[in-house]
Amino acid sequence: MAVTADGVRLAIDRVDPTGPRRAVALCLHAMMTDGRAFAAGRPGGLAATLAAAGVTTYVLDWRGHGRSVPPRAGQDDWSFDDLVELDLPAVLGAVAVDAGVGPERLAIVGHSLGGLVALAGHGTGVARAGRLVLLSTSVWLPGRGGSRRRRALMAALAAVTRTVGRAPIRALRIGPSDEAASYVAQLTGWARTGRWTSRRGVDYLDAVCAISTPTCGWVGDRDWMCRPRDADVLLGRVPGAGPARVIAGADHFSMLTDRAHARAGGWWGELAATLVAP
Repeated sequence: MAVTADGVRLAIDRVDPTGPRRAVALCLHAMMTDGRAFAAGRPGGLAATLAAAGVTTYVLDWRGHGRSVPPRAGQDDWSFDDLVELDLPAVLGAVAVDAGVGPERLAIVGHSLGGLVALAGHGTGVARAGRLVLLSTSVWLPGRGGSRRRRALMAALAAVTRTVGRAPIRALRIGPSDEAASYVAQLTGWARTGRWTSRRGVDYLDAVCAISTPTCGWVGDRDWMCRPRDADVLLGRVPGAGPARVIAGADHFSMLTDRAHARAGGWWGELAATLVAP
């Protein structure tokens, strides 16, 4: 467990390797879901695959998700910036203490929102890890002249959230976790304005250009939420990151849940090899 500066208690699962420890990784989940996406504690899941390769694997529930409640969307509120400035430093500190290593020895595996938070935190200097692995990580910035479909989806999400005071993800059967109004206002605001900024005006897109942490990424070739070219928009701004590795047959969520990726030659093995590499 980690406790943030504003008193929120964050749930963290740990999956220990069966043999000698070769690396330590912190897994950060996407919006609308929780840490169960990494199948912590379940045989054959991604977390177990990493642990089998010698990676002590920690899996976080962001505030308002999974077992990190309260707060609860609708009754309570939080923003993207709260995840960056409060949750990420708290969990990195707690994991470093539990693992007995400095933050520079930790790798972050961030899926979608998790990757965005990791990028924003490292770009603004509020957090530091030793390696960033971004899975299906992008930010929609269509602005006025961009994709009509993406602008329409964001406008609809904003309208529903204003009406009910939260994004009712569970009621819509899209995922297990509702999202808070201020978070949705930021997310949809980025799409409307074409700028990825904090509520105080920090330009996260510019900030990631200052990241010195080794960074790489993967994305599924069937992922409509984060296409390879979307992932490369962010990776291309991080010095030395290079383009995303493309996973055949994977979409936004199946890249974490389809156990076919654990088979010989599957990308989960490549991810584990990346984490244990010097």
